[in-house]
Amino acid sequence: MNPKSFVFALAIFSGGYVSNTLLDEAKDRAEKYFQIESSTYKTDSNGYIVCSTEKPKTNNGQPTN
Repeated sequence: MNPKSFVFALAIFSGGYVSNTLLDEAKDRAEKYFQIESSTYKTDSNGYIVCSTEKPKTNNGQPTN
């Protein structure tokens, strides 16, 4: 491998590392600013956000008073 190819390959890998690092930092800052944690949201099979994992109580179709 000649020096020119080595420097070119090094520049490509370094650029990828820097861009990924900057994107990760930007994502972290946005999460802190908007106070969002993506891991706290759960969705059902239709894509709707599930707020509680507790199942609703049923009474076998009888009306409640």
